[in-house]
Amino acid sequence: MRVFGSAARGVSRRRGTVRLAGVALGVALALGAGSGAARAAILEQFQGGNLSQSNFIPPDMGGAVGDGYVLQMLNGVVSTYTTAGAAVGSQVSLNSFWAGAGVSLGGTNVSDPRVIFDPSSNRWFASAIATQSTNNSIFVAVSNTANPTLGFTGLSFTSASGQFADFPTLGVNGAAVTIGTNNFTSSTGSGSGFSLYSIPKTSLTAATPSLTGLARFDQTNQVGFTPQPVTNASGTGTTTTVLSNNNGGNGLFVSTVSGANSGGATLGLSATINGVAGAAPAAATQPGGTTYDPGDNRISSGPSQVGNNIYFANTVLNGGSDQIQWGVLDATNQTLAHSGFISMAGLDLTYGSIAANANGTFVIAFNGSGSGTNISAYDVICSAITGTCGTPSLVYAGLANNYNVTFGGPSNRWGDYSWTTVDSSNPNNFWLFQEYPTTNSAWGTVITEIGTSVPEPAAIAMLGFGLMGLGLARRRTGSA
Repeated sequence: MRVFGSAARGVSRRRGTVRLAGVALGVALALGAGSGAARAAILEQFQGGNLSQSNFIPPDMGGAVGDGYVLQMLNGVVSTYTTAGAAVGSQVSLNSFWAGAGVSLGGTNVSDPRVIFDPSSNRWFASAIATQSTNNSIFVAVSNTANPTLGFTGLSFTSASGQFADFPTLGVNGAAVTIGTNNFTSSTGSGSGFSLYSIPKTSLTAATPSLTGLARFDQTNQVGFTPQPVTNASGTGTTTTVLSNNNGGNGLFVSTVSGANSGGATLGLSATINGVAGAAPAAATQPGGTTYDPGDNRISSGPSQVGNNIYFANTVLNGGSDQIQWGVLDATNQTLAHSGFISMAGLDLTYGSIAANANGTFVIAFNGSGSGTNISAYDVICSAITGTCGTPSLVYAGLANNYNVTFGGPSNRWGDYSWTTVDSSNPNNFWLFQEYPTTNSAWGTVITEIGTSVPEPAAIAMLGFGLMGLGLARRRTGSA
């Protein structure tokens, strides 16, 4: 997401990036009853990239974990670590990463990176955009091996004709690697539509990676605002599910790319789930009295599918405060199985991300702040078995009480940085990539591994009997 200079943006709903030159529950989660998984101690925590290394505001996302490595891509900087937090090699600029992968930058900067480790192919996939004012390049890269330090092969294609593609999303499944964009008339222009691009995964993982079979859905009305392809690590299937906001409404669009594993893919809007997107969040509070930009009600971090469940989270205004809304979709029926809100008394909660494992445990990471609480990193552990969440926990406390970087405008830019992923080598462990203020004018990121525990089989059986009893009594709890 790009904003050039310091001019304030209007209500175009485009999330800008500024480059800085020279800036140095019904069921308790204790789980005696076995409703899901319990929070263990933090297993690992270390600092990720920060503003002095990046020179961009905001950091954008993302981060991924696989094969014993942690790869973090931010606006301006790429870092590789072991899962024990040790730096591997040298940090490189985001531009250098993509140039090293073999794409032509054409004298522009690269922004809005995302990265996903795909355990079914043992490859890392990354995406980003170039910053030409119109017809900007969209980049996609695949690692040469499961080791991200052994190089990537990058490819590029051009955005919709006459458009600036912004906020590129990324999803990986057994069929395809998929990228969605919000489009604008120029890099400083107004919103003009949405696009989706589907690339057969076999084309990218071939001995010579290519874009063979790339399906372009430019300026399509079959998706809505911020189309987010769903990531599925199972490595099977021929379709891709895409979630997006009903533009101008409060519904969630569910779209399907059919035949995504080969050329000739088709895209269709397959379901609309009303009442999900929610109201856009209000300006978020912090102790110093200066509010900051909470983003909007888009699903800003990638949704994921495990088994028949699709998990998503976004930020909405609910009950007078900014809260994290979450949902679990039934992938077969494309209906909402569970949903709810995460709230904390006296705090605004923003920029949620979500991931789940096969046990039905899902973790949501987010920022929280209030008049007496610095912008800090939190998480909460939930269960898709019961559709309930536990009590949020502090992951990392922000160091500054009045983050204030407005560039002459009212937005006080923050966020678009939150990512949660399962450790494929131990699915009971989750990794959180989160942002926090290091000073009143600078951000940092923290990378955290947390553990969860699996409920005993007997406890699950007891829970099943309990839920059966509730059903006979014609009562339902735990789902919004």
